[in-house]
Amino acid sequence: MVEPDRYEDFEDDDYDDEDDGLILGPDERDRDLLDGTWEQEYYASERRPPRDWNAIGVGIALLLLMGLILPTLLIALR
Repeated sequence: MVEPDRYEDFEDDDYDDEDDGLILGPDERDRDLLDGTWEQEYYASERRPPRDWNAIGVGIALLLLMGLILPTLLIALR
């Protein structure tokens, strides 16, 4: 008994990507990726974002506050 070909049901027109108008290559937005200028800007010291010391202080204060409140609540709810 001859087994039917699984690929007979599929036509070449079903998978024709040329009609979609898709361009899958790099465009002008990718130019900095291709020539490596993003690395120069990213690793340059003047492009480094400044540290937000207020946010760091708030984070440390919240950790300390939770360290005081959480054990108290655990003891009280025991």
